[in-house]
Amino acid sequence: MSDNNLGYQEPKTPYLDQYTENISQKAKGRPEDFEVFGREEEIEKVVISLLRKTKNSPLLIGEAGVGKTAIVEGLALRIIRNQVPEGLKGLTVRSLELSTLSSNVGGNFIEKFKHILEELIETKGENLLFIDEIHTLMGAGSTDGNALDAGNVLKPALARGEIQMIGATTIDEYHETIENDRALQRRFQNIQIDEPTIPQANQILKGVTPTFEKYHHVKVKPSAIRQAVQLSVRYIPDYFLPDKALDLLDEACTIASTQSSKVVTQREIAEVLKRRTGIPVTTILKDESERLTDIEARLKKRVKGQDFAIKTVADVIMIAKAGLQDESKPLSTMLFLGTTGVGKTELAKGTAEVVFDDENAMIRIDMSEYSQPGSSLKLIGTRKTKGMLTEAVKHRPYSIVLFDELEKGDREVHDLLLQILDDGRLTDGTGRVVSFKNTIVIMTTNIGAERIRNNAELKGDVDKLSTREYQQFISAMDLELLNEFRPEFINRIEYKIIFKMLDKPVIKQIALKNLEILNQRMLKQGAYIVFDKKLLDYLADNGTDVNNGARPLARLINRKVLAPIARRMVKLNRKKGYLHEFKIIVKGNAPNGIDELIDKRSLDFQVTLKQIKIKK
Repeated sequence: MSDNNLGYQEPKTPYLDQYTENISQKAKGRPEDFEVFGREEEIEKVVISLLRKTKNSPLLIGEAGVGKTAIVEGLALRIIRNQVPEGLKGLTVRSLELSTLSSNVGGNFIEKFKHILEELIETKGENLLFIDEIHTLMGAGSTDGNALDAGNVLKPALARGEIQMIGATTIDEYHETIENDRALQRRFQNIQIDEPTIPQANQILKGVTPTFEKYHHVKVKPSAIRQAVQLSVRYIPDYFLPDKALDLLDEACTIASTQSSKVVTQREIAEVLKRRTGIPVTTILKDESERLTDIEARLKKRVKGQDFAIKTVADVIMIAKAGLQDESKPLSTMLFLGTTGVGKTELAKGTAEVVFDDENAMIRIDMSEYSQPGSSLKLIGTRKTKGMLTEAVKHRPYSIVLFDELEKGDREVHDLLLQILDDGRLTDGTGRVVSFKNTIVIMTTNIGAERIRNNAELKGDVDKLSTREYQQFISAMDLELLNEFRPEFINRIEYKIIFKMLDKPVIKQIALKNLEILNQRMLKQGAYIVFDKKLLDYLADNGTDVNNGARPLARLINRKVLAPIARRMVKLNRKKGYLHEFKIIVKGNAPNGIDELIDKRSLDFQVTLKQIKIKK
């Protein structure tokens, strides 16, 4: 249509105007919302890429929420302010949401996309197109029997240098789509956008906080900014900085704006997390120093008879949490050595509870499942499969990583472990680097069990040895380990911790702990147990096995105590205000070990309905 008498002029870029969002125009109207903090280096990389003669269309690759779109918005603001080289001045940055082309109004998807490209070609040097989630181009607009898709339409224009654009995609989508189309991949220059570090995230949040304060009419304390970053890292591992921290801060500001205080503190941040995770505010706000008090006492409640190992683990935790460990490695690496059933795994669980407030904050890898050649791929994944280890640590970066029965793993698996011990990180099958720097790596092994038994018989338990004798014993254990592992692997392990053999007094302590746990379960079902030391003697005598530690004890309790109680409980009717008391009586005497070798003792259960006394 030509100009008419009213002075109307047909738009130069009707399709761009209709189907894209003018980022430059928005940034000009609200510059404070488009300010970008802590990403100067990444914006500079985009600028340099756009000014190149070839491969001058940058592709931003990074996890969702790390700030890829924000970088483009920051570039648009720089262009408006003339803070870019001459070749980029005056450019209008436009964002295309591919879903807007889906309706058949005005033509089908491919037709509209072609028109947009034609307008970009005609206005090269005036418009710069940004496509987020650019991987969706692959197959977009194609129909059955028609191989043409938006990706194939785009390639010739990029190849001839007729248009410039910026794309953005996630790491996984890049590997699954664009990387498989070599022709399209060659047209872009990849720019990796990593998740910001905690200091960078603090800088980003500090920069954007005034916009939150203005919008919500609140005041944000600096401690709340730091807390939003730190707590989002600890409690929202499935998402990425800075987005997850900004999300916490925004919601905390919303909460504060509805209250009379109008001040956002650490408590408002914790309140948001409580609503999402159910974790009490007091737990979330618990100071690290408070969390790590009485480590030894707390571990001793869980693990019996291993005071020597517990003291070493407690010392290791304090060194790590004081920030005195090597920051390029995991918080700590420990090898637990001992016979089966002496509490190695239980101490790992206890360490998770003490350090990370949750015994389930533990990633357990059973090395017997990774004994075959090629097993290492199961841990780090491939381009088509997720890695069991790398995915778990990516989603739970604050955790214990337990490698059980280390000696059963394949040599390639040990080589992966060597990378973790050396650099505190591991590269997965897609090329993503996964950090282990906030993990505590614990490995367990039964290697040297016979030597531990012999040493206990000849010289006593490890905690009774002199410093010289202990060093000699550790050297002997190293020789045992070198029969199975390479020297460089053994030398990278910071702490080798020996677990004692379990004697009868310790077995009694474990039996008492297990019976107390059983009692707590029974109380929930309207019953409880009563017993005396004769039961503990009986369980210790029959549940002790030099070769298997406390494992036979658990089986014995299940068979002789738990099963008979369960059979009786299912026949009982619960009565409000009453509990069923199960009194466990040991009948008979222990064999004297001289002319009596067979234990003929038996357990009898007396059940009584007892009224609950309510305290006034």
